[in-house]
Amino acid sequence: MTSKKPDQILIVDDEMLVADMLTLHLEESGYHSEWASDGMKGLAMLAEGRFSLVLLDIWMPHMSGIDVLERIRESGSDVAVIMMSGHGSENLAVNCMKRGAMDYVSKPFELNDLLQRVEQAIVNRGTLLEKQRLEREKDDFVSMLSHDMKNPITAVIGSIDITREGRLGPINPEQAAYLQSAIDSCNEVVAMIDNLLDIHRFEAGRMRLNLLPCNPAELISAAVARFSPVAEREEVKVTVDCGKNLPHLSVDRSAFSRVIANLFGNALKFTPEGGTITLSAHTLATSLAEKLAIPALAAPQAQRLFKNHPNLLRLSVKDTGNGIPAEDHAAIFERYVQSRPSGKEYGGAGLGLAYCKLTVNGFGGVIWVESEVGQGSEFIILLPVLEETDNDNNKN
Repeated sequence: MTSKKPDQILIVDDEMLVADMLTLHLEESGYHSEWASDGMKGLAMLAEGRFSLVLLDIWMPHMSGIDVLERIRESGSDVAVIMMSGHGSENLAVNCMKRGAMDYVSKPFELNDLLQRVEQAIVNRGTLLEKQRLEREKDDFVSMLSHDMKNPITAVIGSIDITREGRLGPINPEQAAYLQSAIDSCNEVVAMIDNLLDIHRFEAGRMRLNLLPCNPAELISAAVARFSPVAEREEVKVTVDCGKNLPHLSVDRSAFSRVIANLFGNALKFTPEGGTITLSAHTLATSLAEKLAIPALAAPQAQRLFKNHPNLLRLSVKDTGNGIPAEDHAAIFERYVQSRPSGKEYGGAGLGLAYCKLTVNGFGGVIWVESEVGQGSEFIILLPVLEETDNDNNKN
């Protein structure tokens, strides 16, 4: 069995007696330590990447410990740093921590306390490195979903569709129905992957929404046309209630269409045969929107919206499904959460509504649900509209 190598600690201090004392006690505790008499020598030794921890004196000639600390963090080094000083203060300690130090100790040391701090700093560094490793694995997994899973599934959909259309030979209606079901299932998997990828991009701050003036009526009509055949097969009635001359929105067309698709797909999943799904869109004055019963979790975003826009678009997708318990209204917008009031499994990964919330917030809007068990659900979105002057500016 291979024994673990001792953690290596670098002491950066211009006082040799202090360094010798620290070296003695660190080695007795099972660590390996080395000494640098000034900041430049310390930085040169750290560049070798051998050390887990630096014990760094603040008051040194030529280059202070604060300057060394800043250079360490600018280099991207993951080494843990404990600052040391014989002339410290609470403000100095706070300043060191803000600049990236993991801990701060005052001279003269209480040795047991110092050794405990050293041990804790090394443990904390190990925890941080493990977290970073898991984040890299998550990034690799998300990348794999995009390239190694989505593309083959898209190819499968194309192949099944060619067969369903009879291009490879005649098929009967029952076979066509089964092939269409396979296509629908593959499309659901692709939608899950797209939702997961974009949620990951939102959370990593890498999601870029291409906001342009768009006609919401056109995008709603396109979504209805896409889902109408599926609704017809499920014997669910679809109605559209849109006001005339809807104002334009500043949205990303693709992302907006996916929000509608996610909400429509959810409604279709939970609406029984013979039920109804209604898509509605109407202009709403902010003075009237302020009187709506907006849930507490959505209220801060709504207040920002009300403050800056005199008119809004109220968009909703309403169904006659099972409904959602009040205690689940907030949670269903989180990742991997689904409400199952009847105890029935409906499939899906619980990502669609999380994507909708992040995207609607990205448009400067707000989304929430109004629902009761057994009474169906209505998902409501408020979005800022482009006033006529905004449209004129965009045309010029």
